[in-house]
Amino acid sequence: MSGRKGFTLIELLIVIAIIAVLLTILAPALRSAKEQATRAVCLGNQMALVKGYIGYCQENKDKMPVGFVIEDFFNEWKVATVYSKVAYPMWANPPHQAREDGWAYLGSHSGPVPTIEDRQRGCETGAIYPYVKNVEAYHCPGDRRLYEGTPRGTSPMYHAYRSYQVPDGMMGQTPFDPGGCIDVEDRYTKLSNIKFPENKYCFVEDEYDLMGANYSYDAWSFEPVIGLYEWWDSVGIFHVDGCTLSFIDGHAAPYKWKDQRSIDYGEDRTITRRDPQPGNPDIEWFVYHYPISTPYRQ
Repeated sequence: MSGRKGFTLIELLIVIAIIAVLLTILAPALRSAKEQATRAVCLGNQMALVKGYIGYCQENKDKMPVGFVIEDFFNEWKVATVYSKVAYPMWANPPHQAREDGWAYLGSHSGPVPTIEDRQRGCETGAIYPYVKNVEAYHCPGDRRLYEGTPRGTSPMYHAYRSYQVPDGMMGQTPFDPGGCIDVEDRYTKLSNIKFPENKYCFVEDEYDLMGANYSYDAWSFEPVIGLYEWWDSVGIFHVDGCTLSFIDGHAAPYKWKDQRSIDYGEDRTITRRDPQPGNPDIEWFVYHYPISTPYRQ
């Protein structure tokens, strides 16, 4: 008695065709599920960071930590100020090396190549880390710069780790006016003086790439002027159709891009802030929710 011992060629082709069709159908759903998981992790990171930020302020007489992450301020565990007043610690530090007698400065903005450990050490020695205690919270899993480099370079020099930054109005120490439009009264060194904290963002996703930087340098610069319609620093395009933010009352939420020009700005670094985007509702939203009041947006 003879029996069939396998599929015919036609049957195999039919099976392969069915699998191909199923994969085509399932691929978008799989991508969507992966993005939802990435966004969920990112929102958890944002929640942890903002709670750490709030915790630091609560235990330090309401004073905000320095918003800039800048090499000039970093020196053997301490902050040196160029603004003539006593400075407070930075919320995070630049990448740096460890050595037996303390922390060694690493000129990572344009100098030696920082390792991932150097980058993580910059997070671990920042002011809010004792309230977070998880270095992974500083990196969005959708931020591919850690593996692919920044828009300025793809070598290990440019494998940035930290995905989040605070707006540059939140200096937290000496009154500071980065763009000529910030109300620089002393009240903005204190977290409690930011009005409507449930509507004002604290951390944004940032894809800093100025001057060949290999980490998120300074703070996230944005000029909150109604009607200006300009981005400044690049926004983080780490998610399919939006970004995540955390707010000064302690919650985090996703934001969905409404204008393709916002995505283009984050992805195409030939576009500069000198290329205005009239009527961009995303810029309007970020102006309205900017944490510091200005003469142009109260």
